Amino acid sequence: SRIMESSSSTQLPACARGIMATILILASSVEAHSSDSRVQSFIITGESRDTITASLPQRKAKCTFDYVAGQPVHENKPVAENTRIKVEDVLQRLSGQCASGQSGYWTYEACLGGNIRQYHGADVYLLGRFSGVEGRILRYDHGLPCDPPANPQERKVDVSLACSDQMGLQLISEPSTCAYTMTLVTPEVCADSSFPKLMATPGGGAGTKPPDDGHEDWILQIRETANGQVVCSAFSTEQKLAGSLLSFSSFSLKIDGDDSSSDAIHYLSAKARSMGRVPLTESEMSVGSNAITHGQDFHGKLGYVEVIGTMGNVEKNAEVRASAEDKKGWFT
Repeated sequence: SRIMESSSSTQLPACARGIMATILILASSVEAHSSDSRVQSFIITGESRDTITASLPQRKAKCTFDYVAGQPVHENKPVAENTRIKVEDVLQRLSGQCASGQSGYWTYEACLGGNIRQYHGADVYLLGRFSGVEGRILRYDHGLPCDPPANPQERKVDVSLACSDQMGLQLISEPSTCAYTMTLVTPEVCADSSFPKLMATPGGGAGTKPPDDGHEDWILQIRETANGQVVCSAFSTEQKLAGSLLSFSSFSLKIDGDDSSSDAIHYLSAKARSMGRVPLTESEMSVGSNAITHGQDFHGKLGYVEVIGTMGNVEKNAEVRASAEDKKGWFT
């Protein structure tokens, strides 16, 4: 019984246990490293450019994502006459609606065809009443006197329009005492590229959540599907519906064989979406040569992009995998 008890309680020496633990750690790290090449995580900032690559070793395939962020997109692009937008038409469509934004201590609210006010808590000041349109400027006059009786000048505001993904007030300033300027951003003028683009919405509209600081977490991923297709995708992990500060001036996603491959990738399909899962139109993207890139009408917003291809004959690849699955049963 002593021999039985002794053998049942036998344990590996401490040094042997340490070696085994080291082997297990190394094995797990090797496995983790081998899978890391399929998925790359990276951060895109408001002023950056980079080339990110992910690989699928067993298929000898790789995908590459090139981007430039933070630079102007299609400035001074010629505008067709049928896309020109009149400020009077915008005013009519948005009449009665209000936009808000914050600048320092004060919050500002501008109502189309109504009044503009400045407030903080119980302190409220009328900055102007809508008085008309001059060119592309909305004029608001006859606000509260500036500093009576020393300065009885009435407050006034000039409001310009710009394109954005949601309505709000931006670029609020007081260039001279009691004379204000601000920009009302709205999707209503985005079809006319002669209007400035201010896609970020720092103040947001009434009740909207302030956006991020222009940093976005992205993932580049390459994988193989059950039917032998190789899928390459790059996407933001945040997928904001609106308010993203990040704007791209260019992007390119390409799928190809790696340096050790002699097989060519056969292109199947590609697609791209902006933030909010809105598909890019044909003029906003360009597809060809196993790649998808920005098009001539790309507006700067990108949330997801994908290219799908295959190496060799799809049907043959499927037959090889099916045969391999059948042979697994021989050894189980």
